[in-house]
Amino acid sequence: MTGRAATPRQTPQQDRLHRRPRRPPRPPPRPQSSTERLARLLYGALGPTALVFGLLCLGTVLEQAWKPQRSWSVAAWLLIFGLPMLLAVLSRRVPLRVLRVIALAEGALFVLLLMFWLTERAEPLPAGADIPWAITLTGVPVMAVAVTTRDRTAWAYLVLVCTMSGLLRAATSTDPSPVLVGVEDGLYSFLLLSMLVGLTTMARRSADKVDQAATIALVQLVDHADRLARKHERLTIDALVHDSVISTLLMAGRGGTPVPVLSRHAADTLVRLDAQRAPLPDPSMPGLQVTRRLQQLVAELAPDAQITSNLPGTLTVPDLAVTALLGAVGEALRNSVAADVREPVRSPVARTLTVRSYQGGIRVAVHDNGVGFDPARVPAERLGIAQSIIGRMERLSGGAAAVRSRPGVGTEVVVSWTPTPAAPAQPVPSLSSAPPTPPRPATQLKGVTRLPKALSTTILMGFIAVHALLAFADGEPLWGLPYEILGFVAVSAAAAWLTLVVPDPVSPRNAVMVLALCGLSAVATVFPVPPVGSTPFAHWYLGAITMMLVVLAVRGRPGFAWYGYGMIMVISIVWALLNGLSLLDGMTLVIRHAGTLLAGTLFAVGLKRSTQTLAGLNRERARSGAAAATAAAASEERETQLTRVNTLARPTLQRLANLLKSDALQIEPTLRAESLLVEATLRDAIRGRSLFVEPVITAARAARIRGVDVTLLDDSADRPPRQLAAAAAIVAAQLDALTRGHLIARLLPADRPTIASIVVDAGEPRMLTVTPDGLLQPSL
Repeated sequence: MTGRAATPRQTPQQDRLHRRPRRPPRPPPRPQSSTERLARLLYGALGPTALVFGLLCLGTVLEQAWKPQRSWSVAAWLLIFGLPMLLAVLSRRVPLRVLRVIALAEGALFVLLLMFWLTERAEPLPAGADIPWAITLTGVPVMAVAVTTRDRTAWAYLVLVCTMSGLLRAATSTDPSPVLVGVEDGLYSFLLLSMLVGLTTMARRSADKVDQAATIALVQLVDHADRLARKHERLTIDALVHDSVISTLLMAGRGGTPVPVLSRHAADTLVRLDAQRAPLPDPSMPGLQVTRRLQQLVAELAPDAQITSNLPGTLTVPDLAVTALLGAVGEALRNSVAADVREPVRSPVARTLTVRSYQGGIRVAVHDNGVGFDPARVPAERLGIAQSIIGRMERLSGGAAAVRSRPGVGTEVVVSWTPTPAAPAQPVPSLSSAPPTPPRPATQLKGVTRLPKALSTTILMGFIAVHALLAFADGEPLWGLPYEILGFVAVSAAAAWLTLVVPDPVSPRNAVMVLALCGLSAVATVFPVPPVGSTPFAHWYLGAITMMLVVLAVRGRPGFAWYGYGMIMVISIVWALLNGLSLLDGMTLVIRHAGTLLAGTLFAVGLKRSTQTLAGLNRERARSGAAAATAAAASEERETQLTRVNTLARPTLQRLANLLKSDALQIEPTLRAESLLVEATLRDAIRGRSLFVEPVITAARAARIRGVDVTLLDDSADRPPRQLAAAAAIVAAQLDALTRGHLIARLLPADRPTIASIVVDAGEPRMLTVTPDGLLQPSL
């Protein structure tokens, strides 16, 4: 309860009407986060990669099968390659926790497999086939663990399995320097996989940032939608209060209105208030009925006005538009009549109402030749033109209003409604208070395809060091050393160029440059290599070039990456044929690197598609959240505003509506005084919203009863000061001290050096201000 107005007693039927339970809007289904989508993407990419590696090493598995239990080798192969494929199949269907369990099982089984080889089969394998099939798969379990666990665990697992694979390679190698072979193998595996683990880590961090940014953006968007919806609903209720409640109370307080007309106005106002609590669907009204409603309005407010209409019978206007048009036209007619009463002119004022069809809708022009006014000089706190005419029509979809007037010439008010074009179906209803599309930065996985400078520089140095070891530590013939150096320099230059110079995304020109350097490295390195009797890493350049191709793929050029793969395939085949080997021998050199490049390509392509999908999902999530917030806020604000209006005005309106039943010929003086008092209080709630709090409400009512003229204004633009309570206490104290005169209290905009001003005139005008600290000081 506000002020001194008593809460009216209601019948059970009225109580049910005013306390009708509101079903909260159903929250939209929770979309996948960017982190979850990324994890599912990477789990899905493991399947094709494992399939390629598994098929490539199937022959080796059968050759290296453990003699005591041959079926165990096949079972191990099925498990190690089957679990990643199972992950891919289930990546879109099962909860993430199930996928994590499968990925961790893959990582654990691979470690157990390596331990089995190290403890049970740590013996040299046949020459030419001394690479255990298990270590050809190292990348798949490493990626599975990297997707599933956090950074430190992923890097620790990478170190563990690369160390174990290097030891196993050394134990099974038939090379004269098995330890060197093991070190080279372990380092190369670590180098290659560190790049993939780094990309996975960066992608996950970026996804986390996207989720955080999207959450923040959603909160801001929902808050924005909430504030817009509340303001929209408040202005709608304020317009209803101004046009129906306040106008009825003013008619009652000023007198001169016949009791039957006043009582009918009060009853109609109560019906409108009740209708706002339970809004009906949006039916339409035929044009002829709209004309009759306008004629009835003119007959009640300005009987001397002339109305003409050419609305066709086929025209239909939504009830929302009709209500807004009637409210705006009614306010225009009331202002015209009131201006004539305040400043009567010598000749009678001619008022016309012209109703026309307009662009498939309706246009109503209200014209008079009265005293007119200057629209630029209308105070901002005046609600009639700003809210009841222009504001009301602007809040209506398809609505428009214009007010034209000059002193001594007259006034014309034009209001219109036109149907808006049918928009494509949207998941969120079109609302005038609906928020804009959420910003794109909260939906993009940026910076994923390029590692941090420190990490990328470290990998580059490792790349050069490891491949220097692979190229020059195996004792190749001296006559081929210049070619080896040229190949090493070319591929190292390509790596440095990509890492230190080329920006994202890689341009076609830069991609061609990288492929040219890789081709030069392959040609310079391969042709001096003998067809038989070469060292284990004689074809080291293939792994180095594959790493370059993976970088191209993940940095936006997968097509160029596969062109490069085709290039080294051709070079290897030519080398094989020139050295008396078969076509298949040349292909075999390169084919085992297809799985590595495939993994990088799937990562790149899948990440791009996931980013695009995620952007749409986040925008949809934001729109859905904003729509839900709009509906909930509008319903809550409507209930709050109507409860306040009913608490303040319903008892008085009910008494006015009952006058017709009592056959009263005039209004009692106490009822007239109460009507003016309630009207002033409602006007405070609209014009001085932030100041409409206790103790100001009670103090303003008491001051008005003593005869003080009180005006409360709020210019804070919905940004009340932090010391609002202190300012309200100061205003209430000034009101309590007055017995006559008038007081104007105004909350100032947020950019002012003071938060409120108080003008008091009780014989000697004075002005006071309230500082941001909530202290009262006289104005200089």
